[in-house]
Amino acid sequence: MPWLAHAKRKAGLAMNSRLVIADAAETKLCAWLSVSTFAGLLAYALLGWTWLDPVAGFVIAGFAIMEGKEAWEGELVCDDDDDD
Repeated sequence: MPWLAHAKRKAGLAMNSRLVIADAAETKLCAWLSVSTFAGLLAYALLGWTWLDPVAGFVIAGFAIMEGKEAWEGELVCDDDDDD
């Protein structure tokens, strides 16, 4: 999924498509969610660490807030004013 997110972002920049660039950010977030879920399950199964799941959730929430802030400020999108 990280490769897919990178490829989507590259394609979105090449096509000057805000939608594809935003989708690349969502794919990146989805990859992080998958990794954190797997790590939490693995840690619980091997070590009994029940506290790791909420910690991973806060890390993912922080990442999502950062991505949302970038999208809100327009950092993830291309400037469409150059279409003249």
